[in-house]
Amino acid sequence: MSAIEYWTECISEAFEEAGISATGVQIQLVAKSVEISHDCFGMAFGHDCIANPLAGENDRLKKELKREQGKTICTECSGKGGSYLQGPYHGSYSACWKCNGTGFIY
Repeated sequence: MSAIEYWTECISEAFEEAGISATGVQIQLVAKSVEISHDCFGMAFGHDCIANPLAGENDRLKKELKREQGKTICTECSGKGGSYLQGPYHGSYSACWKCNGTGFIY
């Protein structure tokens, strides 16, 4: 169903309930006007009918940026995230216990 078909059906039902008689052409004209008015509804009342999906994403990114800016370099591993211990036959890497291997402390 297209948008104009939806509005035509809505107008036809509204006219019938209100006891208004109109031709098919008149109903089509009213439906087209209602469709255009509906498209401008958000602009007329200062808001959009559908919430802006970027607004939430923008807020999330601002919080993430603030959190990232609050990081400090781990003093235990000097920002390396861990330490490598070399033995005589093998070596092993161990993640830092203080920063859990990230190199930063929040």
